[in-house]
Amino acid sequence: MTVADLLPRLPLTYEEGRTYGLVFDAALAQRLAEVQAESPSQFVAQPVPLVDGRYLLCGDLLSEVPNGLYGIGFGRLDASRFDEIEVIAWDDAVALLPPDPPVPYPPLPA
Repeated sequence: MTVADLLPRLPLTYEEGRTYGLVFDAALAQRLAEVQAESPSQFVAQPVPLVDGRYLLCGDLLSEVPNGLYGIGFGRLDASRFDEIEVIAWDDAVALLPPDPPVPYPPLPA
């Protein structure tokens, strides 16, 4: 499924949206950053990199589009590219996150 497939159903409920991960390539992540920079807002979608080079956003933001907190930025995106944004189960998306780097222990007091 893609975001294009979900367009007729937007906005999703928060409960449904949070069950999804939105996965897309680096070019779309860059375009998202550019669109958000053109019209700064306190509500910024910040994708995180995945181990396979793609990027991830939580699907809960689909509860705030096409109107709502992310509505303005969403309206400025190229909807013809929404078929490039894969919608996958949140658990599958989390499995693609890089492992946390080890946290060094602080030195013991002398």
